[in-house]
Amino acid sequence: MKKYLMLLLFALITTVSFGQSNYQDVVYLKNGSIIRGVIIEQVPNKSIKIETADRSVFVYQMDEIEKLTKEPLQGKSSGSFSNSGLQSGYKGIVELGYQIGTGDYGMDRLKLNIINGYQINPHFSLGFGTGLRYYFDAEAALIPVFADFRANFMNNKISPYLSLGVGYSFDATNDFEGVGFLLNPTVGVSFKVSDKSAMNVGLGYEMQKMDFYYGGYYGYYTSSENSGAISINVGISF
Repeated sequence: MKKYLMLLLFALITTVSFGQSNYQDVVYLKNGSIIRGVIIEQVPNKSIKIETADRSVFVYQMDEIEKLTKEPLQGKSSGSFSNSGLQSGYKGIVELGYQIGTGDYGMDRLKLNIINGYQINPHFSLGFGTGLRYYFDAEAALIPVFADFRANFMNNKISPYLSLGVGYSFDATNDFEGVGFLLNPTVGVSFKVSDKSAMNVGLGYEMQKMDFYYGGYYGYYTSSENSGAISINVGISF
């Protein structure tokens, strides 16, 4: 279990780190100049060294600097962005949800998805993810590994979307033993908050194939069944 938690933490850090690569450091000087790039060295209260896109390196003393900020690479502020859909490029997604078991074999569980992917165009994205499914009654933690496909129906700030996760799950509470096939279609609404980020609200259904164990007069036997659940999700993409 500890090994999985470390892997999950690494996936989350990787996702956030990629998302931060959409930003650049901006130095506003007191003489009115603006320098954009990446700060590669900083001496507290003394100086900073910044490398620009053309590989030029500049050093400025702190008393020359009006302010330091981080801004989107396209140079737009968070309050000013286009009315069209998301721009192409890296896409990180973090989702949290609660799943309500349905049918004879359904069980309530907590859902966490961490996805690294690529926004192909304003309508389609493709990614690969992992996460956690914690089953309350069984006190079991399953680890899904899956491909994630998403489609936004409209090229607007607010758009209905469809996502489909297809993969396989492993039991973190039982030496990562294979559990079974995973399928998770979802429909929802995406609210764009910048040119590369959005908030998502979705309703879906998750089917997890797993073995159920039974005991009787003639001994124990297993039955492979689908554990279904209605999934309510909220998430961010960046």
